[in-house]
Amino acid sequence: MALVTVKPKFQVTIPAKLRKDIDLREGDIMEATLIGDGILFKPKEVVDRVAAADRIAAKFAEAQPSPADRGRSEDEIMRDAIDDIARSRRERRSRGA
Repeated sequence: MALVTVKPKFQVTIPAKLRKDIDLREGDIMEATLIGDGILFKPKEVVDRVAAADRIAAKFAEAQPSPADRGRSEDEIMRDAIDDIARSRRERRSRGA
């Protein structure tokens, strides 16, 4: 168990091993939640909604129906698309983007 000290301006230093374990970097945004008698900090990503919506719209504009999608329901196709997005995000995170 790692211990930290609360500094004069209520700042704490997160131990290096914990920072490395979650790939926490200076300037990252974290969400703080009160949990029982403690505080849970979770790293969060800030997303430019307009830019994200533009990228999604561009991908939809490029999309062409695949012969493999014939006979599949929209739900099946959507699940595959969501899986592809999740895989892409994991790959991007592993590259340090």
